[in-house]
This record gives sequence, structure tokens and C-alpha cells, in this order.
Amino acid sequence: MSGRLKDYYDAKPSWTTPVIIESHINGLRTKEHNPNTPIGHEEVAAEAIKCWEAGACAIHLHNSNIGMGGEEAYEDYMRTARPMMEKYPDIFWYSTGTGATSDVLSGNEHVELLKERAGVCLSCVDCGSANLPFAVDEHGNIAGVTYAVPFSVLNRQVESCIKHEIGIIWGIYEPGYLRTAQQYIKRGRVSKGSSIDFYFFGDYGSVALPPINTNGVPPTLESLYFYLDLMGDIGLPWFISIWGEGNADTRPFIKRVIELGGHVKTGLELFYDPDRNPTNVELLQEAQEIAREVGRPLARREEAKAILGF
Repeated sequence: MSGRLKDYYDAKPSWTTPVIIESHINGLRTKEHNPNTPIGHEEVAAEAIKCWEAGACAIHLHNSNIGMGGEEAYEDYMRTARPMMEKYPDIFWYSTGTGATSDVLSGNEHVELLKERAGVCLSCVDCGSANLPFAVDEHGNIAGVTYAVPFSVLNRQVESCIKHEIGIIWGIYEPGYLRTAQQYIKRGRVSKGSSIDFYFFGDYGSVALPPINTNGVPPTLESLYFYLDLMGDIGLPWFISIWGEGNADTRPFIKRVIELGGHVKTGLELFYDPDRNPTNVELLQEAQEIAREVGRPLARREEAKAILGF
């Protein structure tokens, strides 16, 4: 092989920090995807506590309705978070954003409240548009939704994170998302604690039950090296998340991510295989075991924020 990607194929394992492994508890998944998916405030809180006790460095969760905003969304998140925080005051967790519902909102209003009142210091920022397939009919026609974050909303979300000192998790669904994030970052439109999250999509993608994904790139070494080359010297910690992998063997992929200094997001928000129903803790432990095989230390809870740059 020749060209720039050859350097990644030939690269020896190298890292400068322990590996952060997160648990993404629920997302938009249902018990139809996996009967172990937690539903409701009590189940999600209990699952988050289990993952924290099993060594997750951070917990990501969704509230009961992603369409909520502002005070309503804040209160809904806190119905889950309060028992988590009562048992573990130092638990490191964060929410997701929501779609802006007017020309003046960012969709980050509840994130600002979570930072002010609960110390939550991270926010997901998805910098682009994608068609998310749900189903396909007998004619081969695909049903789904378009998830779009236009520049007007993106600008307000970035400004919100900078103003309120909230770390930006740049969600990279497609290569164009990364190029968009780079434009903001190189102009200094980024906050302390920010990171890159490369989404890799299997056949089932983000929410579909049939294998009809239309998004992004698959979890292969070629895809990983392409993204790392495109990212260049961006200077932020980077993570991978694998969505709807099905029965694909992603262990070699995750191993290489850990070898090259990346961090890993796991959990039932991401995972779907119609023939396998793991728990969030099992998925976390699988990633931890790969890190041990590589020989890269697992980050301790108190290290995770420092690695992110807080």
C-alpha cells in the first residue's frame, strides 16, 4: 500500500493517556430493539448506576422525550439524574441536545440549566444533516426522517457552549460533519473540554430494525484511517461510537482505536443485533477487556475530565 493511509496501517500502538470508556444508556432505542433497554426514569437511573459502578468514565443518557426543551427538558433529565447524583455525587454524566423550535432557540437551553444547576459540563453538537432510515416496504421504498442542524442553529449551539463553558462533543456522522467542525475549531469557536466523536454505522444504523442503514462509513480500519487522516492535527481527544453493528465482529476495530490513542463509547443507545441482547454493563466490560488486551490502562473517573481538558 502507498499513500498517506499507509502510515496508519504501519503505526505501532501509541497513546499519551489512559482510555476513556463511556456508557450510553438508552438513546432512542426501545425494548423492541433489546429487552434489556432501560425505559423510564427509574430504569435508566438504575442502569446508569450499574455502569458507573462497573467502571464507566462517563454516562450519557436521553430523557423521556427528545422533543422537550428548556425547563421541561431539564426537569425530565433530573428525574433520572437525581438518584444517580444522590448515590454518587461525583458521577460524570451528560444529556443530549434537542431540535431548536424557533428562530431564536439553540436547543441547548436545557443544557445551560444542567450546567448551572447540576454541574453538567458537556453537550452534544451534531454539525450537519442526515437521512435516518426506520423501515422499508415491499417495494424497496425507505421510510425515515431527516435530522438536520442548519448553520443558524449550529451557530447558536456553539455560542451557548462557549458562553457557558460547556465542552462540545462534535458528533461526526459523515465526513462533511468533520469538515464543518474543523471550520469552527480553527477559528477558535470551541470550548474547553471539547472532543470529536466519530460515528461508524453498521447495517442497522442508528434506529432501524431491518438492515437498511444509509449513513456514514462502516466500522472498518480503512474508514478509521480515512477519518484520522482527514482530522489531521486538530488537537482534541477523539472517540468512536459504533451504531447498529449487527453480528459484525468489531473487536479488531475497537482494538485498533485503543492502540492509536482513541477513546470508546459503548452502550445500548448504539448497539443493535437482532440475534443478541447484551446489557449496558456487558458492552462496557467487553470494551474494557479489549483495552486490557492492548495493554492500555483504563482511565479512572478522576482522570477523564483532565484528559478532556477541563
